[in-house]
Amino acid sequence: MKTCRFEDQHYIAAGKTRAETRNTVVITGAYMVECCPFPQVDDELQYIFRMAKQWIRRWRNPFASASWFHLVMARCHPFENGNGRLVRLLASIPLLQHGYPPISISLAHRPDYYTAIGKAYEGDHSLLVKCIFEGMQETIASTPIP
Repeated sequence: MKTCRFEDQHYIAAGKTRAETRNTVVITGAYMVECCPFPQVDDELQYIFRMAKQWIRRWRNPFASASWFHLVMARCHPFENGNGRLVRLLASIPLLQHGYPPISISLAHRPDYYTAIGKAYEGDHSLLVKCIFEGMQETIASTPIP
């Protein structure tokens, strides 16, 4: 991983958060998103996980839970590399708890997925939930039955 390196005579192991690597992240594209400032990343992660423990237990809709978790983790952007994979994995937890497959977004649907994330930043999670659901349907349809 890119984060595994020496910096100022100090070794930074892979998997360290941006609080330790001290890098600022701004995501550009259709939407410009300034992620959590690096000094606040570890505190933000603690907050996200504390809230997720409470909310995921109470929410009856695993798709809404997945969308919320996806959004706050993507906005935090805790690492320099691998955030998208990590976000999709963690946001899959409420789906898996309800017997659904994990989040899977095909490359063909990535533009819609990024648009949906942008809309979720604005408060409308409907497109992100739709992307999660349609990706799930595509995965199920393409999975051979043993």
